[in-house]
Amino acid sequence: MKTTNQPLMSHAINQAASMISGTSQIVAFTGAGISTDSGIPDLAGIDHILSDDRQFHGGVFGMLNSQFASQDPREFYRLYRKTFFHPEAVPNPAHRFLAELEQRGQLSGIATMNIDWLHQMAGSKTVFEYWGDMRQNHCIGCHRTYDWNLAKDQLVPHCPICGSPVIPDFVLKNLATDHRAVHAGQALIAQASLLIIVGTNRSAGSFPSRIPKIIINEALTNQFQNHQLIIGGQASQIFNLLGQQLHINQRL
Repeated sequence: MKTTNQPLMSHAINQAASMISGTSQIVAFTGAGISTDSGIPDLAGIDHILSDDRQFHGGVFGMLNSQFASQDPREFYRLYRKTFFHPEAVPNPAHRFLAELEQRGQLSGIATMNIDWLHQMAGSKTVFEYWGDMRQNHCIGCHRTYDWNLAKDQLVPHCPICGSPVIPDFVLKNLATDHRAVHAGQALIAQASLLIIVGTNRSAGSFPSRIPKIIINEALTNQFQNHQLIIGGQASQIFNLLGQQLHINQRL
């Protein structure tokens, strides 16, 4: 974790709180960095886990290939449980802050690149998941749908009807996005009066320039220019400070 200049951080938190306070039609766009403090690794962390695995040499995209998962489900699930699949994970202050902001009527919704379901577990109602989520799974034989409880209960989940392996939908789709979710998320963002971008390397320039932005990313440095506030640091810590500043309840 990088060290934080406390006066600069306090100033950035005050600026963010001022931008959020009294504002409606806020939209959040979230990536893997919002969930790392819940114990779910980001892509760089997953790359590191896989590179250290002496039994696998395919990289993250090789692991998430539908052909690999279908042909060798035992090996796929061994790796899946080390990387993406953490059903025991719970929302952190960042997820809970956004859920409470929606409950207050300030946040219109969330567009997310994550598959971990943590926004919904925190209480968020309007969430558009660009890649779906890990609760959605299908049998490769009879194509019946199953939620993640089957994978929780079985080391290698198999369909109780036909006996074929059950594979996560986002893998079976070979990482294709859900076009309906992307379209809905883009429409949501287009109507935003403030955009909170958390834990993603996606360029701020890919979002509408007219919308003021708060960008929270551990890899960035605090700065404010052109109605764009960047706060460098861990999402859970920053949202915990924002919650204290705005008197937002972050308990589940």
